[in-house]
Amino acid sequence: MLTGVAVSLCATALLAIGILLFGNFGDTEGRILGTTLMLAGYGLVALPAGFLLDQSRHRPLAAAIVALAIAGLTLGLVSIWGGESETLGKSIVTVTVFALAASQTGALAARRQETDPSSVRTIFAISCGLALLLTVMATAAVWAEPNTQFYFRILGALAVLDVLLVALQPLLALARPRGEIYYLTVGLERGEELETEVEAPDFAAAAARAIRETERTGRRVRRVARV
Repeated sequence: MLTGVAVSLCATALLAIGILLFGNFGDTEGRILGTTLMLAGYGLVALPAGFLLDQSRHRPLAAAIVALAIAGLTLGLVSIWGGESETLGKSIVTVTVFALAASQTGALAARRQETDPSSVRTIFAISCGLALLLTVMATAAVWAEPNTQFYFRILGALAVLDVLLVALQPLLALARPRGEIYYLTVGLERGEELETEVEAPDFAAAAARAIRETERTGRRVRRVARV
């Protein structure tokens, strides 16, 4: 997925440079450029799904991110190559908003660590709920078209609050008091041994974290010992 996103970004940049320098910027060139931009954009939206799958965490969320990104990309390509309509445009915005909310949640979930303080876990839960609320409000604004500035003021204020909560989580996680580093040997069910290092406040927490991280990969843990 990372390679695909990198290739899309490179192709978009090279194509844009080529069209701007050497091409006649007509309808076909614009559509080709728009296609590559969408490939790169929705590839970035789907990126947190790759992190979650790599960590073997929250697979349903990862699948939802990928599905929404593919749906948004498909609708966008239909709009570029098949013609625009008001309903299609609103559908693209709706799917994209849901994809962005799911992507934000996935990125924050992939960043989470066992050592996160309770404040970070609380803010994570609030930001997930706020992302959902913003998605519903934005969808209502697209389809119902409320004729009031106050609605959009509230929507903008909540969006700013969401950005704040997203930014606070890694900052507070980095500012937490550091625990001790434990060097552990994890014994697996087939007699294999895995050496790892874990940061935790005590040995019990370090052992529990090592077991959880190892068993997420599908391996069974028989024992944990200090190196």
